[in-house]
Amino acid sequence: MPGMIVPYPQPYPPPLRHNIMPDARDLSNRAVELAESGQYDEALGLVNKGIKIDSNNANSWYNKGIILFKMGRYQDALNSFAQAADIDPEFTEAWYNKGMALMHMGKYLEAIRAFNKLLKIHPHDNRAREQLDLAQQKIMESCSHAAQSTEKQTKLCK
Repeated sequence: MPGMIVPYPQPYPPPLRHNIMPDARDLSNRAVELAESGQYDEALGLVNKGIKIDSNNANSWYNKGIILFKMGRYQDALNSFAQAADIDPEFTEAWYNKGMALMHMGKYLEAIRAFNKLLKIHPHDNRAREQLDLAQQKIMESCSHAAQSTEKQTKLCK
């Protein structure tokens, strides 16, 4: 399961707004509220508007990835998490969820790379270590199945 949507921290006291045009932070915060209530299409629309305003905001790309992941759109989620990690290479949640999207897509070797990147940043992340172990196990299982399949073919050909 992917991580939680990350809302922007709120300044205290909130700034006075003199314009009526929402900024990327406002859109992202509204998108988080919608996504948390299961309104993913509407949330995605707001996140996309926020990204148009500020395309270099790692949190917006990350939140987009979470929403897409929850919608089952793993390739699109992967692209969003990758964009967040490109903007902020130390964004461990982006690396973790990139790995999770890859796991759901059955791309275990790539998932291992994402989890290893996270573990270089945060070596004691137990979630990443567990998922790394699971991805390695999945690769070993696929190798085992391939070997068994080859043995059966060899026996059939004799």
